[in-house]
Amino acid sequence: MRKTGKIILLLVCFMFLIAGQVWAAEREYDVVRANGSVTREVAPDTAFVNVGVTTQGKTAEEARSANSEIVNNVVASLENMGIGKEDVKTVGYNLYPEYSDAAKGKRIITGYSMSYSLNVKVENLDKIGAVIDQMFADGANTFNGVTFTVSNRKELEREMLALAVKNAEEKAGIVANAGGRTLGKLVAANIGSVGGMDYSDSNYETIALYKSAAGSAPTKIMAGNLKVSADIDAAFELL
Repeated sequence: MRKTGKIILLLVCFMFLIAGQVWAAEREYDVVRANGSVTREVAPDTAFVNVGVTTQGKTAEEARSANSEIVNNVVASLENMGIGKEDVKTVGYNLYPEYSDAAKGKRIITGYSMSYSLNVKVENLDKIGAVIDQMFADGANTFNGVTFTVSNRKELEREMLALAVKNAEEKAGIVANAGGRTLGKLVAANIGSVGGMDYSDSNYETIALYKSAAGSAPTKIMAGNLKVSADIDAAFELL
């Protein structure tokens, strides 16, 4: 008797399991999927300027010493402009010998070259041109580009994702209403991308050859706007 009861109980559980799977399968098709995308222009509030200092010398120490003097002058000038050391980062440091081909194919060291790259954070975008001019006046001789970005990245990302979800919901609602259904809650979502919060440009070729001269016009860098975008795929319940 007990054995029969157990068998019946197992059969009942199995039936509920099958019914649950069928219900879940039906629910899988009882949704509407839509892509949500949004793009908006945002004014950047921060820039990162990347410049380099390259020096040569007959000895490694001579090249290093000349380079160090220029870099120290650049950093000191930046501090005078209100840019602290915490906003200046070393991103490249390289010292290497220079060779000259000689008779019999032997390579002879003729001197040394040192390159040093700095990434400078500028929060007052009106100062970018003046910052670049001052660094080149102090001896910087390589311009590697400027990157514009925003400081409130996390807040902006959340805002853009929320707008993308709303866009997907509007599209799904149109489809649901057209089919005589009512749109329900969000049941699934796949975040595609949130981009455009950075813009880099290294095409200021004249700056790479820039030499400060008395009375020369100041460099002007126009930030423009960033085109920030977000993209998601969402699924909503159909009622």
